[in-house]
Parts: sequence; C-alpha cells; structure tokens
Amino acid sequence: MKAVDLFAGFGGLSLGAKRAGVKVVWAANHWKYAVETHATNHPETEHVCQDLRQADWSRLPRFDMLLAAPACQGHSKASQPKRTLYHDALRATAWAVVDCAEVTRPELLVVENVPDFLRWQLYPLWKQALELLGFKLQVHVLTASYHGVPQRRQRMLIVGMRGRAPQLELRPDPVETPFGPCIEWSAPGWRPQSEASQGARARFRKAQANHGPRCLSQHVSGHPGAPLDEPIRTITTKDQWVVLDGDLYRPLTEREYARAMSFPDSYTWGPARRRDVVQGLGNAVPPVLAEKVVRALLEAA
Repeated sequence: MKAVDLFAGFGGLSLGAKRAGVKVVWAANHWKYAVETHATNHPETEHVCQDLRQADWSRLPRFDMLLAAPACQGHSKASQPKRTLYHDALRATAWAVVDCAEVTRPELLVVENVPDFLRWQLYPLWKQALELLGFKLQVHVLTASYHGVPQRRQRMLIVGMRGRAPQLELRPDPVETPFGPCIEWSAPGWRPQSEASQGARARFRKAQANHGPRCLSQHVSGHPGAPLDEPIRTITTKDQWVVLDGDLYRPLTEREYARAMSFPDSYTWGPARRRDVVQGLGNAVPPVLAEKVVRALLEAA
C-alpha cells in the first residue's frame, strides 16, 4: 500500500501511516522548514516544497491512499475571530484534495482538520465533489486524548473508500492519556516565579490552587491551569504552556511539546527558531491518532 501526503507539515500523518504499514512515497508542503523536517524523518519519501494549489498532479508517483491535512486556520474560530482574505485563502487549500483525487484516482482517502471544517460554507460542495469522484465518506470527530495522545485535542478525520462506504469503528479508550510522564523535571530553564510578570504570577497561583504545586499553566488571561494526571489541553502554534514546580516555573521544552503531540523521542528537527518548532508541532497531526485511523481504514478496505 502506497500513499502521498498533502500539506504534510512535520509528518505526523505520514508517521502514523507508516506505522500502520503504508509506504509514503511523496509528500509536499509550502513551508521549507516543514519539508526539511519531514525529509529528515522520512528520507525514503520524495519531497516537494510548493503551493499545492498550483501542483501538477500528473507528476505524482503511483499510489493507493491520499493523505491530506489542509490548512485549518481558515476554519478554526480560535484562529480567525474576524474573516480576512488570508483566512479565505487558507480555506481554499482544501480544494487541492479534490483536484489531486480527480487526477490520480486513489482508492482510499484520509483528510484531517478541525471540527469547524464541517461548518465551512462550501463543505457540502467539497463533499459532493469527492462523492462524484466515486468516494463514499465517513466523518469522525475524535478527542485525541481518548486515543493514546497525551493532549485533549479534538480533530475531524474524514475517511473515504472508492465505491463502498467505510465502516470504521474507532472506539475511544476508557481513560484519557495523561501528560505528566512527558515532563523532564531535570530539564534546564527553571526560574523563580518572583521573576515572572504580575499577570503570570496570578495565573500560576490560580493553577496551583486548582491543581497542586506541580501542574501546568498557560500564557492566557484567566487560564485555570491543568493537572499532570490529565492530558495537556490543545497545543496551538503559539508558545503558551509552562510547567510549575513549587516556586519555580519554565516553558515546556520542544521535546515536551513533541511528546504532547505523540511524536516519539527519535523524531528530530533541524536547527531553527523555537517559535518555528512550536508552530510546526502545533500544526501537526498526532501520529498515534493517525496510525489508529489509517490502520482501521486498511482493515475495512
């Protein structure tokens, strides 16, 4: 089974597919750093860096499964409080999935995005276009923490099969995956809370009052914090999370962010600004969730 990965980013969807037994033969993204990170971890895959709305799909190698995670910022209410031309352009990236499917005619399809994708004004037409190409679709809205990811992250996954309806049963785990084991308490960067801003100290006090001396807080006004025996809340593209230990605090390490997304410690990224690493991880598909969905689709095929 061979696949291509559109909007591949850091490669979470590719990694999940590979773990499920799929060979990812081609991957693309418009962001050079994301392509380089994907290539470092998936050297056997052919890589392209370009705007996929301008892609020549006839140049792709033969494949059976289309993987895609088009831009979510144009759909997420959290990232677009006001409609802008920028967000309109991001929503349009979803049509690259239809264009690719029309030219290449794969047998299987997996598309990941935020649940608000289903509220997109053009979603009915997008869905109809794929159905006219012969796909039967099934929509799943999953909370990642109930599927082995230490993050309470809700995502939509659309699976498709050509000619017959997929019947996937993605049963949630009975207990959420906690984030606590992801923390490296010996990591550097600890600072006294007294050095933080007044607003940050107030958030830290609130988090520790709610969850004890060791817990998580966030750089968001009024955030209540999160306990370590629960999943971390959604990782975004912003560097917002800190871990508290008594009178000390520090930001999460890049590796802790990666663990929150369920990337293994063997997964690497090249030298880059911390903000770029956090952005790449925040935009990623959790590989553990991706593996579960792809594996179930293969079993149903």
